Amino acid sequence: MRYTDANNFPMKNNTLKTILKPATSSVVFFAALLFLLQACKKGDTGDPGTPGRDGAANVIYSAWFKPNVYIKDTVFGIAGFNYNKSAPDITQSMLDSGTIITYGKLQGYTPVIWPTSQVTTLPILLTYNSGGISTDTWSALISVGNLRIRLVNDKNAYGSISNAHEFRYIIIPPGKKATLSVRRSGDGSVPVVSTVSDFSVRKVITDHEHMTYGEVCRLLNIPE
Repeated sequence: MRYTDANNFPMKNNTLKTILKPATSSVVFFAALLFLLQACKKGDTGDPGTPGRDGAANVIYSAWFKPNVYIKDTVFGIAGFNYNKSAPDITQSMLDSGTIITYGKLQGYTPVIWPTSQVTTLPILLTYNSGGISTDTWSALISVGNLRIRLVNDKNAYGSISNAHEFRYIIIPPGKKATLSVRRSGDGSVPVVSTVSDFSVRKVITDHEHMTYGEVCRLLNIPE
């Protein structure tokens, strides 16, 4: 059976050493203690700091987005459908040493092919029977400042595709940090959502391909 969308298109589914008199030493000691307490106050409230100012780094996540218009091209006779998402947080440093994960909710397919609640990392290869066995390949092509979503069908079956599909990305910066703050992509200096332990971050970097989307979100304190 060939499934179609509402438009009748196939669905896609961081020592000071000093000699002091005892009394003076006590005064200096308490002054220093007060200074240290004030310096630590910010960290005690859970604020991980601002990138570039005190060394904190950010785990960054985008909102879910739906491509509204796909641009069709043909490469070696195979048609592809492309959507370019501006992503300023994808820097050269992130590409070279960070971790970038793209997730898809392929809501344009019938639930028989792609369950409504299912979320998976790209690339996604989806094989189904629609008047013959056919395979759709969804890819995330990442470059500085841009995320391209691309679909290719091995049978060139589509003239157009549904715009019901949703995607989002998560960026984990390079470097070793005890904790990482979390912010939403494009929100600039908005308040940090939460902090994430180094253990959780490393687990996601190492194992995200074998983890569910919910598990990754819980470890990184990211809303689903």
